[in-house]
Amino acid sequence: MKILIDTNIFLDFYRSNGASIHIFSTLIENIDKFILTDQIIQEFERSREGVIKSVQERFQIESKLDNFSSSYLQNLPEFKKLIEIQREYSAQQKIVSSSISEILKNSAKDPIANYFKEFVNESLKEDKVYFTTDEIISKAVKRKNIGNPPTSNKFSLGDEINWEIILANIQEDIILVGRDNTYVNNFTFLQKDFHKQTGYNVVDLTERISVALEKAGIEITEALIKEEDKVIEDLKHYDEFWKFKAQVE
Repeated sequence: MKILIDTNIFLDFYRSNGASIHIFSTLIENIDKFILTDQIIQEFERSREGVIKSVQERFQIESKLDNFSSSYLQNLPEFKKLIEIQREYSAQQKIVSSSISEILKNSAKDPIANYFKEFVNESLKEDKVYFTTDEIISKAVKRKNIGNPPTSNKFSLGDEINWEIILANIQEDIILVGRDNTYVNNFTFLQKDFHKQTGYNVVDLTERISVALEKAGIEITEALIKEEDKVIEDLKHYDEFWKFKAQVE
């Protein structure tokens, strides 16, 4: 049984303040269980910058400390101390923001990118990366034109390409790990499509890597579950933040 992890699941690690070492370590230890395509690798690399920039924007908004002043309070020693703390806070905020900018410019300083790179390198070493061909692209274009899921936005073929790669290369049952509506809203269709073209089954669709690992017979640790719980909980707050910001604007 193989596991396909959607690109956005990897990108979600940026949207959490939790660690992810146990998750990536388990992925690397079980390379042969995962479906990794050149399309997923490219999607991660080109989307990374946009995701980090949105994280940086959120940090700058949430960590903003408004200036305050009062002629009445100026002579109070406690108030002077508060002003000093405010200046220290603002200085540290700039340092953090600068660090994020440095990570944007240099992926070697990005722990998530380093974990993903190691996952990719191990997959390449074991010849476990599936590549796009002209035939795959042709079939992806046809899939999009017909309107068959999975579907990317109207300007790209990412999901279509990944699916056609799977149909062309995987001859065993699979589990999908994803949160995108293209999978959630079309799961029955995808099950039928995969079975018709390969003779095998899409066993499950889950938003949790841990669930997919268990179903594939891979032992998972409590530390891995806690890491993933943290990511999913943080995602709820992340989505709520952007919904609130959109309403305000």
